[in-house]
Amino acid sequence: MPDNNQYYYNNFNSANNGYYYNPFGNTQQPQQPPQPQYPYPQQYPYPQQQYMAPPQYLRELAEKKARENKEKHDIRKVSLGLGICIFAYLFVQVVLGVVLSALGLSDALDSNPVFSNGFTMIFVSFLAVLVPFGLMAVFFSAKKQYKYPVIPNRRLDFSRLVAWVLFGMLCCIVAQVAVGIMVTLLENVGITLNSPEYAEANSPFALFTEFVATAIVPAICEELAMRGCSLQLLRRYGTGFAMFAVSIVFGLLHGNAVQFVFAFLVGLTLAFVTVKTESIVPAILIHGLNNAMSCVLSIIKYYSNADVEDTASIFIYFGFAAIGLVGLIFLFKWKEFRKPVPKEEGVLSGGQKMVAFLFPWMILPFLILILLTCSTIDIDTSVWNIH
Repeated sequence: MPDNNQYYYNNFNSANNGYYYNPFGNTQQPQQPPQPQYPYPQQYPYPQQQYMAPPQYLRELAEKKARENKEKHDIRKVSLGLGICIFAYLFVQVVLGVVLSALGLSDALDSNPVFSNGFTMIFVSFLAVLVPFGLMAVFFSAKKQYKYPVIPNRRLDFSRLVAWVLFGMLCCIVAQVAVGIMVTLLENVGITLNSPEYAEANSPFALFTEFVATAIVPAICEELAMRGCSLQLLRRYGTGFAMFAVSIVFGLLHGNAVQFVFAFLVGLTLAFVTVKTESIVPAILIHGLNNAMSCVLSIIKYYSNADVEDTASIFIYFGFAAIGLVGLIFLFKWKEFRKPVPKEEGVLSGGQKMVAFLFPWMILPFLILILLTCSTIDIDTSVWNIH
């Protein structure tokens, strides 16, 4: 008799070699697995795998959705960092205001120009602006979120540097004229946009501190924070989006309606010049020269009178406008505006990027800044002739 144990052992080994167990069949021949039978073969004119795999457009749609979600997540992380910086900016000023009030120095801040200028230089420009935005840049640099240098520093020819600075001053003059027209039109309908009033310099040393606190320190600190740390961080998500978002933040940080509009327009100019030149030096010089105009007028008023100041302001504005046109002509001649800007990869539209930037982390700091800005607007309904 055959050995049953040996017989089943052979069949077991055959199954391990890829054969199907068949105790009554030939164990040396592999058995093919049964082929699937469709219940209605006439409804399947193509092979089955074409029905099981998702169509190409569905896979592309899923991949695009995943990229959109990632881009939104990254923009929200950046907006959280900027929101924290804005809160730090507000917190530092509130704490300093409380400390000054407790020490009885609040009146000195409004009446003593030297003390006011020193306070602005050390605490507002440096401690409330540069420090928080600089710490944000350090954090995101460690996370490798910067695609561009934190501080753009490409070398420029002196002639091109001068031309870009003159072009920026021309844009500042145009922005001042536009804001002046807007303020006049609003006053005609009973809406007054108030600007902060500062103590006038009463000594040469006060004039010096005013110049440093107005034209030098803010130009350096604010440009490093805005056109450096913030703009360069957001540029990877789109140059136009980054310029617009940072200019909105820059305008709102000024805390009043007049300076908001002017700072927003100038911020767009400074961002454009920084992107085109890949250097922060032109933006610092434009910012400093724009602020220095008011300091020069203060010096003229101190050593003469208000009438001479008004006449000098006309010459200064028309002078910068004229040489600004010369700079603009040379930039066109050198085809500086045609230099391509690196295109950023992204799947979100500009509106979707702004929504991701605002919601949810920037809503509260923006609302606070907007309320502070609107508090400087006075409305006189008597001129509306409402009965």
